[in-house]
Amino acid sequence: MNEWAEMRLNGFLGFIHKCVMFLTWPLRHWKILLSILLLLIVLFFTVPFFYGVKWNEIVDWYKVKYSESWLAGLTSGVSKVATDTVKKSEKTIQIIKEKAVKISPEAETEQTAKQKNEPVRFVTWNVEKFTKSKYHPQKSSKKIKLKAPTFAKIEPYSEQNIPLSKNTEAKSESFAPYYDGNLSDYYTIRRDLDLVYLSESEKLYGKVDIIDANSLYIDNTFVYLYGIFTNPNNYDEQAAQLFLEKLTEGRNLHCDIVAYTTQSQAATALCFLDGKLINQQLVDAELAENVALK
Repeated sequence: MNEWAEMRLNGFLGFIHKCVMFLTWPLRHWKILLSILLLLIVLFFTVPFFYGVKWNEIVDWYKVKYSESWLAGLTSGVSKVATDTVKKSEKTIQIIKEKAVKISPEAETEQTAKQKNEPVRFVTWNVEKFTKSKYHPQKSSKKIKLKAPTFAKIEPYSEQNIPLSKNTEAKSESFAPYYDGNLSDYYTIRRDLDLVYLSESEKLYGKVDIIDANSLYIDNTFVYLYGIFTNPNNYDEQAAQLFLEKLTEGRNLHCDIVAYTTQSQAATALCFLDGKLINQQLVDAELAENVALK
């Protein structure tokens, strides 16, 4: 009996015994495992309530909260691995080059030695040609006919005669008021959305490129439309994108960046067209859910 116990603890059979015991732990302690799972489920549904999330919005809250952080973490991880790989490759190549030079230094070939001893004649030729063309110009055989000068009638200066350029018109349009009241009248601040809010909005103006149902490019800046969420389970993302494309086609928009996402530092903005908030127009068209608009 003592020999078997010693073999079970220290021998090969002992190793197998420990592996089996580890793998069968959930079956032998299923009550503890079930209690842990129930506790995790309760926490999953309880935590969002502390952030003011409603019962039917819990799943959407987790999607919004962790989708961007997961994507940012994955991107940074891939970028770090790629950078480390390139650095290691460059270091290895440099070491190989140094060893190759020490083992077999480059010897001068006959052609290299001949080129070093050969006088550089083409330089002298170029200098002589340049000097001759600069200080001894050749006379041209062609006769140049000069046209008689013409004097156009100069009209007196008048501001009314000067048309406004397109840039001037666009600039004046970009500074014109484009919404009623205060910007704070259009949105609410929600701390549970993991956003960093600005004390003063950053303004963008110009034509836009629609990316998807809730994002676009304007003035070389990528922005999310603030305060709305197009859940693919409840809304038609393709229809929302087509709606934005038709609405903004060939038009200039005003966008006010009011916050940035915590993880990816992406801008979230309120965008106006003809004095109307397009974020709200998506909600009114039943193509998005109102998350933080008034």
